[in-house]
Amino acid sequence: MNTREFSWRTFALWWLLVTALNGQSILDDPHCPSYPRTARNQLEAAIDLDASAEAYRKGAKPRATTAGLAKRNLIDELVFARLERDGVAPAPLTTDAEFLRRASLDLAGRLPQPEQVEQFLANTNPGKRSQLVDQLLASAAYVDRWTHFYADQFQVSSIYTQYIGLTGRNVFHRYLRDFVARDRPYRDLVFELITATGDTDRNPAGNFLARYYAPGNPIQDTWDGLTDVVSTKFLGYKTECVSCHRGRGYLDRINVFLTRRSREDFYRMSAFWSRLAWVNLFSDSVQSRVRFQFVDRESGFYDGTVNPANPGPRPARVGGPYSPTYLTDGTEPTTVNWRREFGEMVTSDRQFARASVNYLWAEIFRYGIVDPPNAWDLARVDPANPPPEPWALQNSNPELLEKLTDYFIANRYSIRSLLRLIADSTTYQFSSRYAGQWRPEYSRYFARYSPKRLSAEELYDAQIVVTQGESPLYVQGFPEPLYFAQQLPDPTEPLNDWRVLDWLNNLGRGDWFLRQEQREPSVLMSLFSLNAFQTVLLTHPSDFNVSVNRVLRTASENTTDEQAIRRIFLSTLTRPPSADELQIALASRRGPRADWLSDLQWALMQKQDFVFNY
Repeated sequence: MNTREFSWRTFALWWLLVTALNGQSILDDPHCPSYPRTARNQLEAAIDLDASAEAYRKGAKPRATTAGLAKRNLIDELVFARLERDGVAPAPLTTDAEFLRRASLDLAGRLPQPEQVEQFLANTNPGKRSQLVDQLLASAAYVDRWTHFYADQFQVSSIYTQYIGLTGRNVFHRYLRDFVARDRPYRDLVFELITATGDTDRNPAGNFLARYYAPGNPIQDTWDGLTDVVSTKFLGYKTECVSCHRGRGYLDRINVFLTRRSREDFYRMSAFWSRLAWVNLFSDSVQSRVRFQFVDRESGFYDGTVNPANPGPRPARVGGPYSPTYLTDGTEPTTVNWRREFGEMVTSDRQFARASVNYLWAEIFRYGIVDPPNAWDLARVDPANPPPEPWALQNSNPELLEKLTDYFIANRYSIRSLLRLIADSTTYQFSSRYAGQWRPEYSRYFARYSPKRLSAEELYDAQIVVTQGESPLYVQGFPEPLYFAQQLPDPTEPLNDWRVLDWLNNLGRGDWFLRQEQREPSVLMSLFSLNAFQTVLLTHPSDFNVSVNRVLRTASENTTDEQAIRRIFLSTLTRPPSADELQIALASRRGPRADWLSDLQWALMQKQDFVFNY
């Protein structure tokens, strides 16, 4: 064969044959964009941990382990019951300083000022932790933090081809801020995202749909992409493997429920989108930017027939036409407005409330009650209907998940109410330090708080707060400058400040398209943080700073060196120095006061205490 005739298609068929003959699973194929190796490793590790936790439960010996701990709400009642049933001792309660830092980051995404730390540590009111939670949930920083969270969930960016642009992105970001600030029911928000109509510049919710348009591909690819996004983001289970190739045998090892679903089942779910008309609107005479107007038609269906010259990235579709059918229970629409009924089906599905609760739980505790939170196996979550051997139950605390779901629904799908319940529990106040021998299975019991590395945006904002090095970040279409990374509307900003962009990108920010967000620490990130111009500038005492930073302010105050060191510790690590740390800092004084205070703060910002929320 002429080498030029050996096409990539031929190579792919040859490779499939070779791997099959060698007994290599298609699961090891590294080229699936929907399940990169890192995601598969995470999922396989979670499945192994489910099995290990179930084996531990079967051999556990009950004994009282939570005596003396206050059961502050339903979370504690159900977490403690499982700890006691299986003989798992919880971690001790965290200190006041650690709780202040933890809650400030988790709820408001921002570190407290040293004056707030001093005040909180001196407060003898036994209810001060609950008061802190209420203050944080009422703060402007809370709105920034959770707007950023949901913007990250929905990934609306101005760089998505030419279909959203700055206008669409900005109106969508304001829409999310309004949702968080007014604590609108999450059910209402999701219904609006699924059913949005009209001009995307006028109806912000429509930009969610525009984000998942597949330009140049058959319209079925857009429908299928939206179906997977809805099932993953709002119902907790990923359906794209079914849409493409039924997993090529991969699903047999990761999801019992989805192995029972065919591509035809998926097409019927996607058919709910088939009456949505995508009308192009041009923003200017040269058509440099296109936006959409969404209109629901009274006719249309899902057909497997596509232009053979443009089949799209998925294998050939077969059959049709397919009428809409909800994937889990077979419900069909009763009116011509299929998409509106689909929105009702999704948001009234109890699985929607379960998945929403589980996503928030995982954001706070690092692990979901069902974990990973975007990979539910609906055949492994109900203890009354256990999965077949050798599968283990995926749901680590079914009673807790159902009670939290009830609470979420009863409180009108309020994000703020659910976060208050979580943060006010004793379970949330467990230390990240564990006195006994820690077993990986204990993470399924939430027996301690699992430390989380701060995201790139959180690290940037933490640096800004502790150094008092605020500088304006200008974003087109925003009337006032921003000062924190978690206020930015998408991960391409600030476009006009390469230093901030470079710093965020090197600390693992990601961009939703070419780079995945990286939360796990690495040697390269540590080296960058040690030497980054951004970090050096913010802690430097010399006059090239744009404004006077915390080091210069602290150095100029009429205080003792011990007091100055305490000030730097309080501002940077949200705690005073230990006796040993104080002595080391005093022994390291060299040159002008501002110089050694600068060295001290720079060193503290490299510590795990700073980089992690613990």
